[in-house]
Amino acid sequence: MTEVIVWSGFIGGLAVGLYGLIQLFVTGKALGVSTGYGNVCGLSCATPYFHSGEYKTNHSWRIWFIVGLPLGGLIAVLTSPGPLVLSFSLGPMYDSIFPAALWAKGLLLTAGGVLMGLGARMSGGCTSGHAIAGLSLLNLPSLLASAGFFVGGLLIANLLFRVIG
Repeated sequence: MTEVIVWSGFIGGLAVGLYGLIQLFVTGKALGVSTGYGNVCGLSCATPYFHSGEYKTNHSWRIWFIVGLPLGGLIAVLTSPGPLVLSFSLGPMYDSIFPAALWAKGLLLTAGGVLMGLGARMSGGCTSGHAIAGLSLLNLPSLLASAGFFVGGLLIANLLFRVIG
């Protein structure tokens, strides 16, 4: 098996923090992804919710933020040492409970991402918006949301591995 070399989490954390500060300073807008998710939904569907309020203009700067996320991943892959490894693997523990078929694993991960996006909109923001930007601004609702994300993730992961794994 080929050893996979990845960027340090420390470098990624510094980059996200620096980007968040620069974005807040330049635009006056806090870092977050879920509004951009809603903008993408507005471009791809006719549901009235995604064409009113904060989504009235679906061609906002947040679309470019959403587009930049996979582009940033591509840059990281292309500038990392070692071979490119395409995989849906999240590690042996998750591989033990996910379906073996590539299409089924991809469908499951995509459905999970869509549900996370919907949940982020229902909670008034995503994990990056609450845990990174909201906590740095000492926002109490962000503290509560972040605690909920963390506790919910722990509970669901433990339940998932006890029931299925």
